[in-house]
Amino acid sequence: MRFSKATMTLFKAVMLAAGVGLLVASVALAENQGVGTSGGWVPRVAVKPDPSKIMVPKGYKVEVFVDGLDTASSVAVDGQDNVWVAISGNLFGPFEYEYAGQRVKNPVSGPHVKVFDKTGKHLKDIGVGMFGFVMNEIGYCAENKKMYIPEYSKHIWEIDGVDGELKKIITNLPIGDHQIGGITCKDGYLYWGQGFPSNSGFADPDNHGWTADVDPFWEKHGDPSMPKTARDPVCRDIVHTGLNVRSSDGRLTGALLPAGVPAKPGMVIKAQIPCGGSIMRVKIDKKGSDGMYRHEDMEVYAMGFRNQSGVRFGPKGSRFENALAVSDNGVNDLGHRRIANGAEKLWIVTEKGQDAGFPDKEGAGFVTNKRFSLRAYNGSKIDRPYPNLYIGEAPWVPQMPPYRFPPHVEGVRGVPLIVANQNPNGYINPVFEWDTNNPMDGIAWGDERFGVKDTLFAAIFGIIDNGPESLVPTWPAVLKIEFLQPAGVKWSYFLRNTEPGPNAYQKAENRGGLERTNDVVFSNDGKSMYVADYGELYVDYSMPSPFFTTPRSSVIWKVTYTGQ
Repeated sequence: MRFSKATMTLFKAVMLAAGVGLLVASVALAENQGVGTSGGWVPRVAVKPDPSKIMVPKGYKVEVFVDGLDTASSVAVDGQDNVWVAISGNLFGPFEYEYAGQRVKNPVSGPHVKVFDKTGKHLKDIGVGMFGFVMNEIGYCAENKKMYIPEYSKHIWEIDGVDGELKKIITNLPIGDHQIGGITCKDGYLYWGQGFPSNSGFADPDNHGWTADVDPFWEKHGDPSMPKTARDPVCRDIVHTGLNVRSSDGRLTGALLPAGVPAKPGMVIKAQIPCGGSIMRVKIDKKGSDGMYRHEDMEVYAMGFRNQSGVRFGPKGSRFENALAVSDNGVNDLGHRRIANGAEKLWIVTEKGQDAGFPDKEGAGFVTNKRFSLRAYNGSKIDRPYPNLYIGEAPWVPQMPPYRFPPHVEGVRGVPLIVANQNPNGYINPVFEWDTNNPMDGIAWGDERFGVKDTLFAAIFGIIDNGPESLVPTWPAVLKIEFLQPAGVKWSYFLRNTEPGPNAYQKAENRGGLERTNDVVFSNDGKSMYVADYGELYVDYSMPSPFFTTPRSSVIWKVTYTGQ
């Protein structure tokens, strides 16, 4: 998932509403949609899930494992084949709304984790009333038989079995739009994705809802003379180009700096531990006497990402056993440093220290490439393509090339850099890219037990409020990504609806399929895949509250390899 300023504002509303009891809304037809003249949303009810509305290759069977859930954002399987489901809570709203002259509260569950046995029997709810948000991925570590639960609002928890005690083990991680992502373990280390807080490198108050918030991370880290408000912590020392944005309140804000603090060319931004856009790791046996992991004991395993939802090492015995697959949500075309066409990406990290290059590199290319800016600059002194970008205190003006082109292609396109000192060790490139603004979230490796080899499966969540949409919707879906010999990848749709697009917008005869696929995981025998489907999130910005989270519309699907 990914979030804009409006969405982060809704996050804050969640916290304010957390103590309010929820009432059951009036039942209405599932086909009802909110209309501007109604004064608000018409209550929506979940459609009964129907596996026959989902297309799957021959040799596989789709069924409903559990339905009637709220906002399932992740799924994990423990050593006893129990299925753990993260319930993120009502992140988007509405929390209450006007309908038929009454104030109706939306009965969506608060954040917690549900546990089911392998037959789908509900065993227990964990963390009710304790979490702010539970989202992206939870992960089971077979090495120590513990389940790890990242709480998106800066903490990581662990629990030893269904009846174990829930314990906070990491805290005060950086806040922002992108926080804790996927989590896994290997060879005595705990690994997790630590998101890059901002969209494209700026604590820009015109683009983010958290830039005035004091961040406990920065109260402990960084230059004591700087404000303690949230911004992007970097993984290596950065020499600054001096790139600033001027926000609507008139302030200059430097990239990687607190809101209202301008940058100067040549200034150095010091590395922090932990840092944003990274895969962090810590030795599992390095807990302090208080049961917590200290920031000082953490290591940067890889860097230069943006929002790493999926983090998975390859299967044991495969050529990817020591390779870490990372799914990464690309930049949104928002803010004063607008970067267009930022793809969803899949990376393979093969050794410690590798750098993907964000926020100056988007996928395989630097943002100075013309792909990343839609508007050309033709040399006009009064028509700058990014009017609120500055180098130091001087307006940023692109340099025209020394050659001339036909009028319809005249000029130069691209986005200015933040970092003046490129990584001397070079950069890795993604092995696969997906449609812009359609987040590729949870990932899982399949093997021969599922009828595949050297194959990753990836859940596509879909657009929230960061469009525009593609001509043909590319979500929801589970993708099949095969790694070829000697090199290259081949992709195909593994799961998708009868018609492109989410269940909420399907024709009546096609409804009952996928809504927002957010995570995938395999059973211990490797023969079945569980798919977390977040459920219906209806979007209509003509409404007072732009989203409608439909209660009990979330599903855990089960896909089994039959070979026939």
